[in-house]
Amino acid sequence: MLLEIKNLTKSYRAPDGGDAVEVLHNIDWQLNAGESVAILGPSGSGKSTLLNIIGALDKADSGAVTVDGHDIEQFDERALAGYRNETVGFIFQLHHLLPQCTILENVLVPTLARTGVDRVVLKKRAEELLDSVGLKHRLHHRPGQLSGGERQRVAVARALINGPKLLLADEPTGALDRTSAGRLVDLLAELNQAQGVTLIVVTHALEVASRMQRVFEIKDCKLVQRP
Repeated sequence: MLLEIKNLTKSYRAPDGGDAVEVLHNIDWQLNAGESVAILGPSGSGKSTLLNIIGALDKADSGAVTVDGHDIEQFDERALAGYRNETVGFIFQLHHLLPQCTILENVLVPTLARTGVDRVVLKKRAEELLDSVGLKHRLHHRPGQLSGGERQRVAVARALINGPKLLLADEPTGALDRTSAGRLVDLLAELNQAQGVTLIVVTHALEVASRMQRVFEIKDCKLVQRP
């Protein structure tokens, strides 16, 4: 088992000073290594919040999140930074590529914090990843020279550069046209199968969710599996 969540609860303070708004309540969830799952739910239902807690970008009010045998809620800041950089890969709705850097340089950004690694080996891995997402011919282009779909594929390669065990995608097709979105989902499904990386996709699109092995939905602050 790669991911285990127990009794996870999360609330946010109301902006007007009123009662806190609960978005997740006593969530229990387990995910095996190599699985692909989708989390559905309307805007504001808590699906991105859950993803951010798993990725250590946010903290739960209570409960435990265990990834690869480690309770991330107990990590200090240094351990959290290492976890975000090496155990988890992130893909967001907006690619967040550095416009002044080439595509190859963008993919290598997450490796800059690593020490004692062979930069030649990392560069070769970056080139191989860009080849695997169909962008071998774009290594030295900058983000502004690519289409939206191509930029998202660069973001996928960047998320995989440090060999994460868990890939978290938050509305990765939200800013893409239908054709580009379909190609990106195909790519994520292929990478899940070929590389065995565990994939969690937060989406509101049923066609995206249908490509994953299991589909869950957040309803009334609970995470339930769809038949």
